[in-house]
Amino acid sequence: MNKKVFFIGGSSYSGSTMLDMMLSNSPEGFSAGEVYALFRPYRPINFELKPKCGCGNPDCDFWFKIRKAGEKHLYKAIFRQMPEVSFIVDSSKEPWWIKQQSEYLKSQGIDVFHILIWKEPAAFAYSMHKRVRKHWKKFWKNYHRLYFSFIKNYIVISYSDLVKSPEILLSDLCRKTGLVFHSGKEKYWNKKHHTLFGNKSAKIHLYGKNEESIEQDNFERQESHQTIYHNTGYLDLLPDEIKHDIKNDPDLKKIVSVLKDESSPSLDICFSSSQLELRKISWAIKLVIGRVLGRYWQLF
Repeated sequence: MNKKVFFIGGSSYSGSTMLDMMLSNSPEGFSAGEVYALFRPYRPINFELKPKCGCGNPDCDFWFKIRKAGEKHLYKAIFRQMPEVSFIVDSSKEPWWIKQQSEYLKSQGIDVFHILIWKEPAAFAYSMHKRVRKHWKKFWKNYHRLYFSFIKNYIVISYSDLVKSPEILLSDLCRKTGLVFHSGKEKYWNKKHHTLFGNKSAKIHLYGKNEESIEQDNFERQESHQTIYHNTGYLDLLPDEIKHDIKNDPDLKKIVSVLKDESSPSLDICFSSSQLELRKISWAIKLVIGRVLGRYWQLF
């Protein structure tokens, strides 16, 4: 069986970390999380000599070994360290990273699959609003426009559908990608993952009563997390100006239509070649700033 690497794209707070661990919840799967930041650090947590591993063991040096192997040999190093693994899930999300790594893997004869998980604008706006983060609309639109510009063949996953019917959706996803599905695959906390970085709210599900790193008085709180929640009514909780944008912005409507219908985006949604060049320069500058100042401050 050919080795496989799955890249999960999606804007921030889209559920990519959760989907990553659900999909890799099998003996032959491996959750890499946001491994991009191991080699291209931009926040203080990314610069730690021994990155905090999702397995919960403070002495785990798995990612220390992988980092020593280098970015170019990242996936080969994981397969070598975990010989029972036949597929890796990378939820780094960054479209530039996905594009570069996909091309490199394909040249090695490794099968690559792309999955795009998305939140509807109201749900995403709420996620940003409650964290007091501005410019949600620009961020959501630009992420999807950039993703569409780079990735042409991808499977679309709705965050809402995932949390409402995870078993049905995961079964269908496994069928489309040639993975073995088993009942309970959505209960990713039943497996010890080495997931790197990623959303803390998703990763807190991982630690249960048998985890020595969790203190006794946290058990009840922890068990309450080990379930899949489906919240609704986001639109009612948002300011009127955001509601107006969601209902009236034509670009939002176009992108939502592409995502819902899994249709090909029109040229006016994708970035032009000149726009991509400008964004490439901006991305390179962000990497430099992150590498220099991200060690001390969380800038992005």
